[in-house]
Amino acid sequence: MNRPQDPQDDTALRALYRQAQDAISPATTARLHRARYAATQAVAPARRGWGLPLATGFAAVFALAIGARMLMPEADAPAPAATPALVAADTAARIDEGVEEALASYDESPDFYRWLAANETTLLAVE
Repeated sequence: MNRPQDPQDDTALRALYRQAQDAISPATTARLHRARYAATQAVAPARRGWGLPLATGFAAVFALAIGARMLMPEADAPAPAATPALVAADTAARIDEGVEEALASYDESPDFYRWLAANETTLLAVE
């Protein structure tokens, strides 16, 4: 929440911060600086590797493959004489039919329109 700060509050907070800084001994301040530096150095090597981005990419690809497989309707085995191009076209047509059926179910569902009306302000705010 961004609200305008009162200049008096800001001045009072700055004074409290300075007072807290003065209360900390130089040895404690030095120890805190060393600990912060050590913590940033320990995290830095993990950021340089390709492990996490690579693993994330593979996970995303596999999730998309599983999702695409789940959307595909059960298909009979293609005839042995069918060419790959015909099989691909047939599969694409079945996927299009499945998408059309899913969209038609939303068009016929009154719950969908109730949900849409209830969330209209949220959807307008996103745009």
